[in-house]
Amino acid sequence: MKARYAPPEAAGASYWVALAAVVAGVALLVSGALLGLLVAAAGAGWGALVHRRAAAAGERLADWESSRVCLACTGTF
Repeated sequence: MKARYAPPEAAGASYWVALAAVVAGVALLVSGALLGLLVAAAGAGWGALVHRRAAAAGERLADWESSRVCLACTGTF
């Protein structure tokens, strides 16, 4: 029952990997390798995915914070 009323887990939003991939992709692209475009695009996609997960976790936390627990029936509203 304790887990039922516990706050949702926070998303570990770390953009460092995505930023490093974008920087590495741009560096490869500047050096003349077309592979850099793929690496930069993958880094941007990873950053978008991390951002989406962080936003969803924020919404879940906001829903949890606005819920109320009835002490008579243990329902949440």
